[in-house]
Amino acid sequence: MRQSLVTIVSCLALAACDQRRHVAGMIARTFAAAAGLLVLVAVTAAQTPRTVWDGIYSEEQAGRGATLYADRCARCHGDGLGGVESAPALTGSAFYSNWEGETAEALFERMRSSMPADKPGSLTRAQNADVLAYILQAGGYPAGATPIEGQAGALATVTIRMYKP
Repeated sequence: MRQSLVTIVSCLALAACDQRRHVAGMIARTFAAAAGLLVLVAVTAAQTPRTVWDGIYSEEQAGRGATLYADRCARCHGDGLGGVESAPALTGSAFYSNWEGETAEALFERMRSSMPADKPGSLTRAQNADVLAYILQAGGYPAGATPIEGQAGALATVTIRMYKP
């Protein structure tokens, strides 16, 4: 009888241990899933698509861009950004027929690699960002608190839209 009692107690102890391990495993998996979900939310928030209507440049930056534009761009694209002869407009319906739905990154890279026409690639990334800020300001897009970053990929999630979504 005593041995039966020891066997029963041993079985109950093992069952309790297994139960605790099972619960601990469930808790660990729940925490891992919650941590994964938080990372997913953070990554998604960091990559949330934006448009040029979201204030992606600063007023100060657009001011610097206006000076650069007058010095390096206006002779081809015109004082009012309307384009001159073969140089395309940088605002208005002609501009949007080419750039609507494209990323601001694509426009930035086009500017960076091919402008100004007489010295392509001669402006720094920061100067190109300033000129882009001025183009956006001239197009009637609102300024924000922070300037456009000139790093590669910084504008990849920003879409050019003629009308506010």
